[in-house]
Amino acid sequence: MHTKRKLAVPLIAAVGLTLSGCAGEPASNPASTAADSPGYEVIENPLEYFGEMTTLNGERPDGELLPLQGVEIMIDTIDADGNRLLIERGVRKAGTRVGIHVHQYGGHTCVIEGTITDFAEGIEPMLFPEGTCYYMPPNKPMAAANLGDKDAILIDTFILPPDADPIFILEPGYPGGPEERMEN
Repeated sequence: MHTKRKLAVPLIAAVGLTLSGCAGEPASNPASTAADSPGYEVIENPLEYFGEMTTLNGERPDGELLPLQGVEIMIDTIDADGNRLLIERGVRKAGTRVGIHVHQYGGHTCVIEGTITDFAEGIEPMLFPEGTCYYMPPNKPMAAANLGDKDAILIDTFILPPDADPIFILEPGYPGGPEERMEN
């Protein structure tokens, strides 16, 4: 075990990433899922629970609505505990944001290039520059925006049940949003 710890530190330092929690939340243990957390309750239908959302903290987040571009699946597998491990790489174009959404099981984002502003209900917007990662707590309405003039490259990691979606859009007018869910 001591060997693993010695190897992990240089690996993080080598990639230049630092971990920080979303709005003061501690970084999570990647080996556990949100459902393993004390007091965690799976919200089966986030749209019914939260309703359609166009604002966070009473304001519409800045940025034009646009899905993540050039998404590449780095890994999509079932781990030894029967959970789905999904890691995606994509580009958040300058001046754009994802629609207001929740992650029913939480997740992590690492900013490889550029800068991301994370908007979350009940929390002041947080800026995450290149080389940082942040935790996205389960069932916290949020939106991530690239308000800079340079495209941002992101890596998202999700650990969730095999049949679960990594993101649930609550904002109308965004692909996969409430009106599309009602049609299906």
